[in-house]
Amino acid sequence: MSEPSMSCDDEKAGGIQVITRAAKILDALGEKPNGMSLGEIAQAVDLPRSTVQRIVNALDSVQLVRGGVGGVRLGPSLLRLIARVHTEVVAIAEPWLQALSDATGETVSLARASGLQLAIVHYIVADRELRVVPRIGMNLPLYSTSGGRALLALDSDDAARELLGEAYKAVTDLTIRDFPALLEHLTEIRRTGLAYDREETLEGISMMAVAIDTILGRFSISLLVPSTRFTKNEADYREEILKCKEALLDEIGKVITRD
Repeated sequence: MSEPSMSCDDEKAGGIQVITRAAKILDALGEKPNGMSLGEIAQAVDLPRSTVQRIVNALDSVQLVRGGVGGVRLGPSLLRLIARVHTEVVAIAEPWLQALSDATGETVSLARASGLQLAIVHYIVADRELRVVPRIGMNLPLYSTSGGRALLALDSDDAARELLGEAYKAVTDLTIRDFPALLEHLTEIRRTGLAYDREETLEGISMMAVAIDTILGRFSISLLVPSTRFTKNEADYREEILKCKEALLDEIGKVITRD
């Protein structure tokens, strides 16, 4: 009687191992939207190339990944699932984003990291004459935006360096241009929970952001403010955006890390 039980246990353990390995591969591909070779994937997840090949073939059969000239990348089935998750997050977050906009009188955005860029998922435009109106598809680098920095601060300095490199293109005259300068920001963000962009991405526009690490993914919440009134109201913005962060973490569910 014991042998079949052990066989079932072994089969279950093997199935869990395959799922774990597949998840690691998908996670690695998510960090490289332009695609990866099988060898690069094998190195990233510390698995034999032959094992990676078998798992990638299985994932490709259900359109979770796709191969091509640029290598293996996330497939249409997974991207559709991600889109549905983003839709769900927007539905949950929208009332809280609206409350933040009402409380501050400023434009609010919800965004996520997409490769090296900050992609706006949803926004609430302030109901006042002088306001910031985001444009979907804008070039928003992670290293210069408050939302991008807030998300980068969730991971280690080494992870940020590996993703972004050491030197950065200046978007405005105030943009940071190297990793040591970015590292100062990340250290402060981890200490305070707040990220700032003082006209580093858009001239005349200052931003304040927080990041939320939820069971539905990582997102940033940003206030986009004309610089002429940012400093005057900064304390109020800080109080309200931190309240919004805590409310959304309670509403969606935060990721619990264990040592």
